[in-house]
Amino acid sequence: MDMISFTTFYIITMNAILALILIALLKASNKDKDPDKKIVVKSITLFSVWLIMEGVLLNASIIPTDISSLGLFIIILVFVVISGVLLAPLIPTLLSLPQEFLLLPQAMRMFFGAGFIVEAAYSIIPLTYGVIDGVLHITTAFLASVLGICIAQGYKSNKTLIAVNLFGLLDIVIVAYGIAFFILGDIGIGHNVFFAVFFAAPIFIWLHLISLYKLYNENEHTKLS
Repeated sequence: MDMISFTTFYIITMNAILALILIALLKASNKDKDPDKKIVVKSITLFSVWLIMEGVLLNASIIPTDISSLGLFIIILVFVVISGVLLAPLIPTLLSLPQEFLLLPQAMRMFFGAGFIVEAAYSIIPLTYGVIDGVLHITTAFLASVLGICIAQGYKSNKTLIAVNLFGLLDIVIVAYGIAFFILGDIGIGHNVFFAVFFAAPIFIWLHLISLYKLYNENEHTKLS
């Protein structure tokens, strides 16, 4: 197996593990409730279909190889919205999770970050971009993991939670912008990075947004009380 095939397999595997982590969290959140099996079946079906369709569509090369940087960036943004629609059936359950559970899946970004650094080392992606991408992902994973552990131990700081979520969102925006406007000409539209762009990245974005929305709701209820 050559390195490109290996890193492609690695990214797809990380996608699948991220899906399994989310399924486990959704199951744990409903373990004492009747709809437990229903939410598990919904999540398994959703993520399985998503992963399969992503593989089929990317292999079918439905995105034109000569697409412009702006065109690609718009497609990425549109898919973030589409992914929100796909996740809609799970969002009420995700909102019921404690903040540390919403932060926990972000730890997976250290593995995606490490993968991109390896790709940079083997010239599968441009070196500078790969290192920046990897460091940003690993930093986000570290911050989210530490904050999640602290929250689970009773620590509470709304400003810190907002800052970590905003940093994580900025990380993904920088990475997506870099793919579209700086390295598209080097990697082409068939690169394995798009397996992460169209699965893991939008999931991470929505977890950040759900965390921020949950915090906003909690603050509003506190004001009213």
